[in-house]
Amino acid sequence: MFLPFTDLTSGIESYGGGRYIDLKIQEGKIWTIDFNQAYNPYCAYNEKYSCPIVPEENDLKVEIKAGVKAFKK
Repeated sequence: MFLPFTDLTSGIESYGGGRYIDLKIQEGKIWTIDFNQAYNPYCAYNEKYSCPIVPEENDLKVEIKAGVKAFKK
């Protein structure tokens, strides 16, 4: 499962367009998300790539300090 998200580090410490996490389907109603697995989309590194826009409901109102944050401007 593909989980794109933005957080309070987006555009400051991490790529402004958000980061991604790949998840495996989990059983039950509560899932565990390991933000250490967050990575930048290809478009953070190469303008020839197009990336999907992160949906508004995936805009987290916290800083996610985990995962890949560095990128080239």
